Amino acid sequence: MAGQDRENASEEVRREIKPSGTWFFIDNHLCKLITKNRGMNIAYLFDLIDQKEKTMLLSDFKKNKKRAYTVIDSSRLLKIGKKQIERYVKAGLIPPPIGAVPGGKRTFSKKSYYSEDHIFEIRDFLSTIHRGRPRKDGKITNSTLTEQELRANMGDALMLYTRTKDGEFIPVWSEQVY
Repeated sequence: MAGQDRENASEEVRREIKPSGTWFFIDNHLCKLITKNRGMNIAYLFDLIDQKEKTMLLSDFKKNKKRAYTVIDSSRLLKIGKKQIERYVKAGLIPPPIGAVPGGKRTFSKKSYYSEDHIFEIRDFLSTIHRGRPRKDGKITNSTLTEQELRANMGDALMLYTRTKDGEFIPVWSEQVY
């Protein structure tokens, strides 16, 4: 019984948060990749904001694309709840996600996406919020991920952790993956 719990926990740790495979952000516009032709070095895209089909060089597409994450995946990356993201959007503290409908509006039945840049902006905002009771010295205490940890969660960096005697994991080494 205890072995099964350990296996389930290790599956949760190994499960990687993956971006969308068909939706990307190009110049802050949500675009759907229709097809790509490697031989001709062309990518065919549909820009959802402008409602136009676009073509661009595949090499330029690979350089300029920003990955798109759903709101749920974004909340997992940032290690906060989906409802918390919705509260911050409603309060106007973070930008709303861009919906996968014409004009980029959010609707109930369609998914909404954040780009990598939006997720880093949200992380920067979360680092300014104090968690728990106010401190006597007025400083901020929070449990937000560092930028390196967020990059590692996105798959852009490698992090090596070690376990202390208390059972807490602390990062001891990181590397950028290109």
